[in-house]
Amino acid sequence: MPKDSKIGKMDLEHKTIRIEELSDRVKVAIDLYNVAQRRFEKGLESIREWENIIRVLNMEIKNIERFIAIAHHNMGVVQAQKNNLEQAREEFEAALEIDPEYAIAYFNLAVVFKKLGRLDKAKEFYQKAKALGYEP
Repeated sequence: MPKDSKIGKMDLEHKTIRIEELSDRVKVAIDLYNVAQRRFEKGLESIREWENIIRVLNMEIKNIERFIAIAHHNMGVVQAQKNNLEQAREEFEAALEIDPEYAIAYFNLAVVFKKLGRLDKAKEFYQKAKALGYEP
């Protein structure tokens, strides 16, 4: 279990692309969509273009979900710093619902449960964070 009750802020283990990279990649998807739509509207064969847009967007869905998980995690950190522990718990759980391998979110959930006096849950989530490689 965590030795102290400090919320972890930095998550060096949680790999994701930078938001600027995501923006560039979504721009490519929009451009592909526009090409496909123009071909479709002209009555031209557009199956290959639609297949490309589906492939590109499916690849980006996971990256977008990771940013949503990070946003929930960071809101949990802010709520915990304000001592809004139930709201922090909800945000960390929302992050983990999206990304069940988000180690620091498990650690921070352990800290919140420790502060709430739920040592059984704190130990459970600390062990999950540790199993995923997070050490404070």
